[in-house]
Parts: sequence; C-alpha cells; structure tokens
Amino acid sequence: MQILLFSLLAAGATILGGGLPLLHRRLSERHLTLLVAFSAGVLLSTGLNHMIPESYSVSGRWAMFAISAGFILLYGYEKVSMVHACREQDCKVHRFGPSALVGMGFHSFLDGFAIAVSFVFEESLGIIVIAAVILHRFPTGVSIACLLLGHDYREGRAWTILIVLASLALVGATTGAFMPAHDPFYLSLAVGISGGTFLYISTSDLLPMAHQNTQDYKVPALFLLGFFCVLAATLLDA
Repeated sequence: MQILLFSLLAAGATILGGGLPLLHRRLSERHLTLLVAFSAGVLLSTGLNHMIPESYSVSGRWAMFAISAGFILLYGYEKVSMVHACREQDCKVHRFGPSALVGMGFHSFLDGFAIAVSFVFEESLGIIVIAAVILHRFPTGVSIACLLLGHDYREGRAWTILIVLASLALVGATTGAFMPAHDPFYLSLAVGISGGTFLYISTSDLLPMAHQNTQDYKVPALFLLGFFCVLAATLLDA
C-alpha cells in the first residue's frame, strides 16, 4: 500500500508539472532550468551513492551487469525511437508520435518500478529514491505538456495523455512490488537496473536540458547542491 501511495505521488508530480502549461500558467525558463539541474544532481547521486552500492553489496559483479543493462536498455530505446527530454515546443530534431509517447510512458513505468524495488529492498533506500523520482517527474511533466501543445494536441487530449503517462508509474510500482522479497539477490539486481536508468536519465536527459542555451552559473551550483544533499544523506546513514 505504501509503495502505491508513493508512486501515486510521483504520478501526481508529473500531472502537476504538466498542468502548468496546460492551464496557461507560466513557469519561467530560468526557474525550470534550475529545477532540472537540481533534480539531475539528486538523481545522479541517488544512483551512484545509494542504489549501485546497495546492489553491489548483495550481488557483487552481477550488479554491474544489471546497472549496465539498465543504462543500455534506456539508451537503446531512446535512440531507436528518438525520444528525449525536450523543452522546446518545435523540437525539430525529434520525431513525435506513438513511439515517443511509448518512450515517455516507459520512463514513467521505470520510475514506479524503481520506487517499488528500492523500497522492498531497503526502506531507507526507497525513501531516497522516492524523493529523487518526485523531484524529476515535475519538470518531466512540464516537458511532456509543452511537447503535446507544440504538436497541436487539443488541451483535452493533452490532459488525457498526460494522466495516462503519469499513471504508468503505478503500473511500474505494482510490477516492482511483485519482485521476490525473500530473494535479496534478484531484488538487488532489480535495484541495479533501476540505478542504471537513473544514471542515464540524469546524464543524457536532464543535464543537457539544464545546460541548453544558458550560461547561468547557478545551474552547476544547483546540480552540485542536489548531488551533495543526497551524498550527505549517505554519509549520515553510514
């Protein structure tokens, strides 16, 4: 029940973010960029300093295969379908159609899956992962809504798509919750796969978005703040 509640919060963060452009409320580009930079730092540090060590401590070198699989899985799908976190409404270099929507849904599914397997594996790890997911789902929701509006989707249809994509986090969480809790080896591999996706999203999606067309020194500062906040939590937990 807790896992579904937390994944519902992640879905709500996506809908809340997407609701800003859909309701014609402006979030300044600068503020969005800073939020993306901070969430990139949180996501990367969560993967590096929490998920990967926890996975490795149980499954050893197999964890590294799982982490690589998570990274390559997301990379392979995105490059095949040309799905990226894109804030620009015209987004000319990207194809936008069913495959792109599937890719966005896949991201949402993986976020819910990460919440579930991390929480089942170790509750303290799950709480950190939940915070990281919720932080980056908000700007993701903004990006999705801007893409839909930029490609002439009617507002009602855009709302429907946004809600469906956000709800896939619940599907991912339900899937992850069925991982065998009595078998820490396989559970740790699932955490490793999720950690690999966190590395990919933070380095390939969020950081390039944060640094796009900006020379604001606050971008790296917010990234480092997010990174070291999670790192501090690691040291306190040690």
